[in-house]
Amino acid sequence: MKLTKKQQEIDVMKWEKSQKMGADACGSFDFCACCDKDKENPCDNAFTAFNKKAKPVSKKPATKTVAKKSTAVAKKVPAKKSK
Repeated sequence: MKLTKKQQEIDVMKWEKSQKMGADACGSFDFCACCDKDKENPCDNAFTAFNKKAKPVSKKPATKTVAKKSTAVAKKVPAKKSK
């Protein structure tokens, strides 16, 4: 099994967190929700899958919303005639 660079980085993160917690940190990261421990480089795969889900790519370009200015005009009422 060849470890990917990302798997090695995550293994170091897990080790450091485990030392601070005093327990195994495996399964304690957000991306662990996408983990399949039967695969090679499970942390790397879970991290990649989690980030693909978290950031959906929109095919439409972003549009700018411009607020419209109110142009209401008051009606002129004819003045009363004096008697």
